[in-house]
Amino acid sequence: MITTVDTNTTEMSTVDALWVLIQSQSKRVRQALAKRILAEHEQSKTQAQQKMVKDSLERAFDELHAGKAHKDARKLFK
Repeated sequence: MITTVDTNTTEMSTVDALWVLIQSQSKRVRQALAKRILAEHEQSKTQAQQKMVKDSLERAFDELHAGKAHKDARKLFK
């Protein structure tokens, strides 16, 4: 007697596949991965903040050199 099995291929997302791999690692490896991911996230936030400050200072100096500087900057936010 021959039996056939229906092989429905279920597709797994990349994130799900990665999650399965991570779960199969030791606790020490998972902690190291988590630490790296969090450090990378913090670094990207810091870089974004530094870029925002740099852009703001460049704009302020451009306005200063163009003679568009405000006498009292506190009045800008009222």
